[in-house]
Amino acid sequence: MITNTEVQELLSHCQGYAADLLMETGELFPFGASMDAAGRSSHREYEIDLKKIPSNGEIIEKLLAVFEEEFNAGELKAYALVYEVRIKLDENTTTDAFAIDIKHRESEEIPVFYYPFTIEENENVVFGENFAVKRSATN
Repeated sequence: MITNTEVQELLSHCQGYAADLLMETGELFPFGASMDAAGRSSHREYEIDLKKIPSNGEIIEKLLAVFEEEFNAGELKAYALVYEVRIKLDENTTTDAFAIDIKHRESEEIPVFYYPFTIEENENVVFGENFAVKRSATN
């Protein structure tokens, strides 16, 4: 049975790591977290060859392929994929954000979570109010 605790654990892990990356480097690369059948979560990144740095899209595809393989083999109860997006908050406002997209074995109803942020000229990271969007047939 899915619990809010499991979703919250993945969210907390991913949100904390993404915020740390942004505040320390001003950059965010795709990464994830997985939860095994016993409910233990672990951080997951794609190892990058510095001689041939892939695009963020390629990193997302590679992470997703690994997660899906392990998920379909029954090794994972859930996983979260984190990536940077540009979102429209209203008609006149767009901003950078990171998305946390969670897949759980026991629920297809988990929304996609968004965490808006801006990086000021002095390189301070300012986080906006996070929100979730109900999953549609296309996301």
